Amino acid sequence: MNRTMRYTPLLLLLFVVACTAPNRNAEWLQQAERHSRAGQADSVLTYLYRIDENRLSVEDRHTFYRLTFSCTLADGPEALQQMHATAAYYEERGDTANLEVMRNALVQNYRYGHSYARADSLLQLMERDYTLRGDSNGLRWTCAMRARICEQQGMTDSALYYIDRRIGLERNRLQAKYQYAWKADVLLGAHDYDRAEAYLDSAKAIATDVGDEEYLYHLTERYHRLYAEQHRYDDLMSLLQESRRYMKRADVASHNLYKAQVHELMHRDDSARYYYSVVAESENLFLASEALYHLSQYYLTADDMERAYHYHQDATGYIDQVFGAYRSQAKRNAFSELKLQVEIDALKISRQRQVIVILSLGLLLVGLAASIVLLLQARKRRELEARQMQVEQENRLLRQAEELGRLHEKANQLREVLIRKMEIFQKLPSKNDELPESNRAIAISDKEWREIRTLLDAEYEQFTSRLRKVAPALTVADINLCCLLKLNVSMQDLANIYCINKASVSRRKQRIKEKIGNELLLGLTLDDFLQRF
Repeated sequence: MNRTMRYTPLLLLLFVVACTAPNRNAEWLQQAERHSRAGQADSVLTYLYRIDENRLSVEDRHTFYRLTFSCTLADGPEALQQMHATAAYYEERGDTANLEVMRNALVQNYRYGHSYARADSLLQLMERDYTLRGDSNGLRWTCAMRARICEQQGMTDSALYYIDRRIGLERNRLQAKYQYAWKADVLLGAHDYDRAEAYLDSAKAIATDVGDEEYLYHLTERYHRLYAEQHRYDDLMSLLQESRRYMKRADVASHNLYKAQVHELMHRDDSARYYYSVVAESENLFLASEALYHLSQYYLTADDMERAYHYHQDATGYIDQVFGAYRSQAKRNAFSELKLQVEIDALKISRQRQVIVILSLGLLLVGLAASIVLLLQARKRRELEARQMQVEQENRLLRQAEELGRLHEKANQLREVLIRKMEIFQKLPSKNDELPESNRAIAISDKEWREIRTLLDAEYEQFTSRLRKVAPALTVADINLCCLLKLNVSMQDLANIYCINKASVSRRKQRIKEKIGNELLLGLTLDDFLQRF
């Protein structure tokens, strides 16, 4: 029973793993976060649409809401409630970066939902936080948003005040040209033409100083509106003539349309019709359709019904092409959304099938678990019995090894006694304790050499024959020296035997090592190698 309980946690873990369906929500959320950092809103929404928010953790759910509302406007009170909850979550955790994202999204939703008072209250709170942190970028953003809100409400003076504050926060004077143009737009909306022209001139002066020709041409539209509303047609013509220096190829059609409109305002019908005809031939279908419509009106006024009808049909045809392209794109978008929804449904069905299969496998595993436990217990018993037998066998082998070691030790002792009884070893101080150490020569006859080799071959399994086999380059003298080394003859005795000094003995040993080779020595000294050989 205790053994069964031991496997219960494992079985429960297997069952939980088996019953857990694969969850790709976290993976899709990571992909959406990555595309969000890259500024790819469409890709972000593609992954967010696949996610089941109810299966997300608390933190991932707030991340899901943050990514959703940073790409789209909130729709309905429930969405706004989610936005507030997410903002409160980040504020509680002190996550200022994500809190700023949520507050920006709330401001945009308030602004487009015409909840100006709530937007202004939140902007005041954000402005205070940015001031405490010294965040100039955040302060510029709040000033811009408050200016936009005031502009939407028709509060011209307040809008100009916040634009001036933004200009004061600009670190780069060159960026002020955009704010001056913005102030001109606000003043044009209030029909304050003198001040609007002054700010346009300020923006134009900055753009001229830095040679920003693209922005100079961009200001032409504002000047066109300013002069047209004041009926300053001569200034309009001069403006169009001057702006030709800054325009690009793509601006030619709109430039000619401006000229046609100016000539029309000045009642120069022939010139107006000429420029409208030129614009009607352009590749820009919007501008071409507008030009054709004006030509149709001209010929309708002149009672030339045939031409008026012809130009009106062409204008209608261009408009149909444009809206047809938009409708085709809308259908493609709808098809893509439907395809994505089908893929999501297919994923859900696949996930449900996987859940069913895994649940079935889980039940099967639970059914097999009891059998596995019983088999494991039987196997454990067999292993214990086998282990006991193995231990007994090892003990017997250990006792035999100890006995064999004692026998080897006795054999070595007998071998040593036998060797010491040899006549030659009576001459060696290192083998005969009764002889004093001296530097006198020790003579060994050929008969004694043969006796040494014969003894070693008998006691060490044909030592010299094996040595010649592994190292054929060894001479008889080399074999003799190896025999003395095998018998642990001292360096002093070797020097006396060969009548050389110890350094010369070492050199002889080195030559023998070279003949044997490092492949056999394996990093051992010659003495160690011969003792093990």
